[in-house]
Amino acid sequence: MCSATRAARIAVPLVLLLWQHPPAPAAPLQVRTLSLEYPGSEGEMPAHLYLPEGGARHPGILVLHTSAGPGPNVEAFAGGLAAEGFVTMTPDLFALHDFGPEGRADHPLVLKDLDGALAFLKAHPAVDSSRIGVVGFSYGGRLAVIAAAAHPDLRAAVVYYAVSSYQMLARARPVAGRALGTRPITELAGSVRAPVLIHHGEADRTVPASQAELLHRALVAARKSSSLYLYPRADHLFNFQSTGAGPSAYQEEAARLSWERSLDFLRRHLGY
Repeated sequence: MCSATRAARIAVPLVLLLWQHPPAPAAPLQVRTLSLEYPGSEGEMPAHLYLPEGGARHPGILVLHTSAGPGPNVEAFAGGLAAEGFVTMTPDLFALHDFGPEGRADHPLVLKDLDGALAFLKAHPAVDSSRIGVVGFSYGGRLAVIAAAAHPDLRAAVVYYAVSSYQMLARARPVAGRALGTRPITELAGSVRAPVLIHHGEADRTVPASQAELLHRALVAARKSSSLYLYPRADHLFNFQSTGAGPSAYQEEAARLSWERSLDFLRRHLGY
């Protein structure tokens, strides 16, 4: 079955937004980058804040890293959003704790540090606290859904190639540690109020595209706003130009399309 047919079939219960090119965008804004610390669960947590020029308050977006922790791809994405008029924040959720690769999934300390980052972003004087969104990549994409379920005031959530159910993932590849004891985020669908945009590569060998379909179907069944885009031949981290571990899975067309769709989605739902 072709990619377009699969995407249409998945989205039948809810209208899948078709991409339309917006009017020519204004020139990117100048961005100021700040290194800061915010109150976490057990101490001060490091983060970067990207502030667009202008005195008016801007929508705020929390940008969440992968299980590898912060890196240049996530920072570049946050900086790009800031150039479009959003205040963005990239917390390092692993700064104070060495959980190990199998111990990080939905860890209570991580979730508290995530809450602290959201609280800090909402309270920043450059941010309009009524217009807050979250974007997450892989590990961070799962956290984006958890945040949306726990914080009903969030107005948009963008999820890149995340694990929806470690129990289902274990049928495709080994899963160990605390991950197998976590709650599938599909069970949180009823608590999510924010519209959700999901991106996933059809050729993802780390987290199969079926994980994105699980989340999309759960949101649709709960009568939530969900849009799913599947990208042919795209692997995990398809929009990361360098991962620092092995060859890059970067796919230019999928990266471009997902960026444009994310930007349009965030503009519409955060009112910028």
